[in-house]
Amino acid sequence: MVAPKRLGVRDGSEVVAYDSGGGIWAARLGWMLRSISVPAAVLDGGWQAWETGGHPIVRGDDTGGDETGGGETSAAPVTGPLTPVRRPDMWTGVETVGAVSRGERLGTLVCALPPGGFDGSAFTRYSRRGHIPGSLSLPGRGLLDGTGRFLPAAELAERVGTVLKGEESPLILYCGGGISAAGTALALTLLGGRDIALYDGSLEEWSQDPSRPLTTGT
Repeated sequence: MVAPKRLGVRDGSEVVAYDSGGGIWAARLGWMLRSISVPAAVLDGGWQAWETGGHPIVRGDDTGGDETGGGETSAAPVTGPLTPVRRPDMWTGVETVGAVSRGERLGTLVCALPPGGFDGSAFTRYSRRGHIPGSLSLPGRGLLDGTGRFLPAAELAERVGTVLKGEESPLILYCGGGISAAGTALALTLLGGRDIALYDGSLEEWSQDPSRPLTTGT
């Protein structure tokens, strides 16, 4: 990933992240930036929403280029000092996840994979199929509408509320590699969630050790 400073992110900057892949990569970038105290938002609907909305776009490299749709070409980013302030509470590791799974530590594990990934019925590129014992299933893609935007607030709250009903904090989200989980984490923050952490290693790490249990089925 390009260093934020090279893109003009500096102290006092506010970042808007977007992608063309359904928003989960932008959500991941936003989560990473917020974890070093850089204010970051995610463009709802991403590139598709921007383009179909008829907004101006620029083609070329990140310093400008041929323009389509009106507006000004982008200028070279203005660089300046960036002072990261880490927020370690936004991440958690395998030992904490294991303790929560065994009931030795407070918290709720939430899997953001699609249903087939959660119950082990779908093919996986990871070492083993299934989910971490004790996890709840809240697929990230299920929180979006057909255009890639988050569901309206009331519908989003209802969808989340059917899974999360007063579970213990913190909510620890994971998926395969920590990407889809960032999208689900963003949805939860939109609903006012605060005590949320990402298990960055996710099943990529967890499944590599055969001593760590995985559960299939619902």
